Formats: sequence, C-alpha cells, structure tokens
Amino acid sequence: MTVKILLAESHGQDTSVLAETVETLKAELSAEIFLAADADEMLRLSQQHDFALLILDETIPSEGERFHIPPLSPATTLLSIIPSGQEPLQSTTGLQGEYIDSIALPLTPSLLLAKIHTLFHIHHLKQELLSCQDALQDQKNKNHQCQLALEQQNHYLNMLSVRDGLTGLFNRRHLSQTLEQEIQKARTQDTDLTMLLIDIDYFNETNRVSGQLFGDSILNEFSARLTQNTRDNDICFRFGGSDFIILLPETGLTKGREYAEKLRLACSDKPFISGRHSRSVSVSIGMVTLLEHHPENQDEFINMADQARYQAKSEGRNRVIAYDQNHVIKDGRIDTVTLLQETLQRILAKTKNSSLASIQILTQNVTGKHQDEHTQKATQHIDLLCERLGLPKTILETFANALTLYSCFRLLLHRELLSKKEKFSYDDRKVINDLPYKLAELTQHFDYFANERNVLLCQGEHYDGSGYPEGLAGEEIPLAARIFSLADGLAAMSSDRPHRKRLNPPEILRELEKGAGTQWDPTLVLLTLDILREHHFFPLDEALLSQTRLLVSKKIAHSSGHTQ
Repeated sequence: MTVKILLAESHGQDTSVLAETVETLKAELSAEIFLAADADEMLRLSQQHDFALLILDETIPSEGERFHIPPLSPATTLLSIIPSGQEPLQSTTGLQGEYIDSIALPLTPSLLLAKIHTLFHIHHLKQELLSCQDALQDQKNKNHQCQLALEQQNHYLNMLSVRDGLTGLFNRRHLSQTLEQEIQKARTQDTDLTMLLIDIDYFNETNRVSGQLFGDSILNEFSARLTQNTRDNDICFRFGGSDFIILLPETGLTKGREYAEKLRLACSDKPFISGRHSRSVSVSIGMVTLLEHHPENQDEFINMADQARYQAKSEGRNRVIAYDQNHVIKDGRIDTVTLLQETLQRILAKTKNSSLASIQILTQNVTGKHQDEHTQKATQHIDLLCERLGLPKTILETFANALTLYSCFRLLLHRELLSKKEKFSYDDRKVINDLPYKLAELTQHFDYFANERNVLLCQGEHYDGSGYPEGLAGEEIPLAARIFSLADGLAAMSSDRPHRKRLNPPEILRELEKGAGTQWDPTLVLLTLDILREHHFFPLDEALLSQTRLLVSKKIAHSSGHTQ
C-alpha cells in the first residue's frame, strides 16, 4: 500500500541528506512525496490527502510568525527538522493522540531514515488503534440497540403476561395481583371498592350453534363495550371463558349498581354481528362491595361475587344481583329452584366422572394399557402452563378430561398403528390426521363433553395454518387447543416411542425453537422454556437454553411487527 508523505521544503538550506532520504523512501516503500513551499500550500495539500508523515522544516519562512500546522488525520505523525540548539515547534492542531518528534541539524542519512521508519511504525500502530476504537464504538452502538430491543421485548412480554390473548383485557393472573392492591388501597384511604362479576348468558350454546369463531367475536366485541362504558380508573379483566370482572374503585353499592345496569344495557340493547351471524346477548352480573359485605380476603371477595352472579342466572339471567348471604332463604323457605339447580349440577358432575372412568376401564380391558408416560407428562406440562397463565380450575378439569379421552380413544382406534416400530407412512399419517374428526364424533354422544370436544377437534391445528383438520392459524386456534398441542408435543419428545427413543435435551430445545411460530404458539413456547428452567425436568445447558429463548423472542417480535 502506497504511503503519502508531506514535505515542507526548506529554502536556502542544505537538503541533500533529505533529498537522498526521500529517494530511498520512494524505492523502499513506494512512497508518494508531496512538497509544500509555504503554509498555504501545506493547508491545501492536507485537505486533499491523508498523509502518514509530515516532515516539517521549521526554518521555512513564516514572515516572523510561528509556523501554523494545519489540521491533519489523527493517524498522521510529525517530524520537525530544527536548527541545533533550538526548541522544537509545538503543534497547534489540538488532535488527541497526535505524535510529534524532532531531529536537529545537521542531518545524517542513517539517523534520518531510522527516525522516519520509527514514525511509520507509530503511524501504523495509530491506524490500528483508531480502527479498534471505531470497532469498539460500533459495538457499543450495537450493544445499545440490542439493549433497547431487549427492553422493548421485555416490555412486550410483560404486557403479554398480564393480558388476555383474545380480548386484550387484563387476565386472571393480573387480577390476583391487582385485587389485593386495590383492597389495601381502599382500606388505607377508607374508601369503598365494588366488584362486578359478569357472565355472558348462554354463551356455550352460542358457540355450539354459531361456531367458536363467532363466539370469539362476541368476546372481543363485549370486551370493547366494557372498556367504552367504564371510567378511566376502573379495571377490566377476563376471568375465564365467558366470565369477566370489573373493579370499581371508590364506588359503593348504589353507584356500583348504576354502573352495572349501564353495562348490562350496553350489552343487551345492541346485537352482536359478525359476518352472516347476528345474535342478541344478555349478561348476568353479580355485585359485591368492600364496605357493605366485608370480605376477609380477595378469595372471599371473588366467591361472594360468584354467588351473586349464580343467583342472577338462577333468577332468570339478564339482571344485576348484589351479594346476599341469605339469598337461598325466601320468606322463611328454602329456594327450591336454587337447591334443585345445585343438586342437578352435582349429579351431572358425577355422571361425567363415571363416563370417564368407564372409558378408561374399557381401554384397559381392550388394550391392556391405562395411562402411559406420555399422558402423565402432558398432564404435568398443561398444569404448569395453566398455572403460569392464571387459568381457572375448570379449565384444568377440561384439559384433564380431554387428555383422558384423547389417550383412550386413540388407543382404541389405532392401537396397532401406534405400536409400529417404523416411521408412519403417508397412508398412516392420513389415518392419524382424521383422528380429530373421529374424536369429535365420539364425544358427541356426551353433551357434557362439549368443551373437551372443542379442544380435541383443534389440537392438530398448527400456529402457521399448516395443521389439520381445518387449517386454522394463530389466534383462530382456541387457546386451550394451543396449550394442549404444545404440551402433547413436549411430552412426545421427552418420552420413548415405538419407532424412536426420546430426544435428548438439546434436541428438545431445537425442536421447540423450530416449532415456535410454525406448529406452536411462540408465546406459549417461551413460557414453556421458563418452566423447563424452573422445574428441571431434565438437565439443560444454560447457554443453549438462553440462546433458544432469544431466538423464540425474536420470532415473537417479528410476528408482532407484521401484525401491527
């Protein structure tokens, strides 16, 4: 690489040694020499070229003034030639890290050449230093951008952790944190707090008749109506299924009833419309207040609201009922309607459990199997995911029933296929892909398995829409089915199968990362990675786990960016 040297040529001085040295540099280093006869020419040349070395003869005429060194590149080194006994000229460039050396007359070729070679070496070191400083600054900038992206991603994940994925309202997990704070705040400030527990009437029937997509649209529209008809300091939650909770700070029984009636009318006065479906919907609202009903803790607060909601439904629905611990007594007599409803619910629960037990016994008698390792692991993963998401116990019961039905019916229908030691053929896959329809058809014989049937029908759907049977994608797939699919897949990976051994931990992490956003909900995969770290199901490399988590987080951020 050619180096450039700027030589401020002396006038009236013996320059033979300098000229000889310049020729040597041209030969050895292919140096390109530029000559400046005065300060103005030095300034012009320094603006046009990036010099490695400036050789400055301080005897150059400067009209009686000190010679001014022009601005130079930070990597440029300076060599001043001064008369014997004279102090060297000081630079006025002010550049940080600049290097200046001097040599006194008379010059000798060997000393001058050695000095110049030394300055060239310093020049190269300064170039490397500047390059490293630039690289360091670039890395600092990248680290800053990564930090900002990480903070944004953490903020997004925190939002996801407290928001319901379908409606955007706060979820049950956030209710547990918020309710305790609001109770403490009301007691400290000696103010009241009202809770409204709202249930959409006949919602399961709506899902069954009009389909789950229309049911989801009702939940979305209903959530919008709640937020439009509440105050800024009111807090709305999706409690689970078709149940919603609203906290009304600084609100007593009378005002709370007014707000509840306003919400009831906002729901019933305008039909819910989506595509070709249209339906008038009513709600039953249970109400309880802190100062009127004196709940001891947040669990009792919710339980009181639930009982009031139950009374509203038992008295005909589409009404607001405040909690009354004596509501089962009317005119000194027991309310036989309420008692009969509670009795029928208990009978129905027993019938449901008996049906499950009978199916399990049938499976064991026919196949010789009851509950394998896969089912146990899937149940455990589902429980932990539901706990992390703050889902109610009723959802856990639905999952447990769905897993039992899934494992039993699958064994009864395809026990020979599932015991094959070879990989599934195309025809085998086709048979397996029809399983959701068969499961839905079998569970139709039991009306009380309606929720389980929805999970089983959609458990083969993939998050990117490539699954079966209907090719649903993203939020179109019910959350329960997304949880079921991920837990089932994780259990399959960590269990021995007839055609393969269980995957090792790095392979499981790779499969989870690969399936995030394609087969499974990436947000649920991220939660699963955290659960695996906390519960130590198998040994995990911390660095690989962190890397996997980062890759899944990027997928979530990318997916979020496309949907905005």
